[in-house]
Amino acid sequence: LGDVYKRQGIERFIEVMDTKIEIDDLPGAVDMPDEVKGEIEFKDVSFSYVEHGEDEEDPSENVLNHIDLKIASGENIAIVGPSGAGKTTFCNLIPRFYDVSSGKVLVDGRDIREYKVRSLRGKIGMMQQDVYLFAGTVFENIAYGKPGATMEEVIEAAKNANAHDFITRLPEGYQTMLTGNGASLSQGQRQLIAIARAAVADPPVMILDEATSSIDTRTEALVQKGM
Repeated sequence: LGDVYKRQGIERFIEVMDTKIEIDDLPGAVDMPDEVKGEIEFKDVSFSYVEHGEDEEDPSENVLNHIDLKIASGENIAIVGPSGAGKTTFCNLIPRFYDVSSGKVLVDGRDIREYKVRSLRGKIGMMQQDVYLFAGTVFENIAYGKPGATMEEVIEAAKNANAHDFITRLPEGYQTMLTGNGASLSQGQRQLIAIARAAVADPPVMILDEATSSIDTRTEALVQKGM
């Protein structure tokens, strides 16, 4: 049975790896410039998880309907609403985890579909409610957000995320080894490390999707101030 399970696992792995990427670069897509202001604009954006042909939009099936919104460079905004209102969907359209059904999402005045996907996502820091930490040191988990990051950069990011104090209380500080997904830490501590990971890259666009849901209100306020 062991060999059967191994073979099934390998076959499943190959199947996943062979799956076509749904969001791909369009012909003529270019890299984003090094200097990005981070201005975001939604122009008449509608989105549905149900695929339709052109001019076949059904508003009743849309998660988002004709959204117009402009976020200036350096501006912080909050999207508020009940579960299922489309907050996460809205966030996921910016790094092109999905493409809009109609309308446009622009960064610095240019349709994001004109950029290469990898280049676009490299300019966006995204922190979600469910975080993943890999087996390795605290330093390595934070520095993953910026390959080649120095200890000084990691510490600065941890301070901004209000994670530095609890990290320094760990047995080996930043060199403390974490088990799979940081099982030795609380959920709040895992979120703080993940926020520091996103912050160390200092991206032009930062998206926090309920990233502080497992943090007490006092710590949340400090994190927001640091960010």
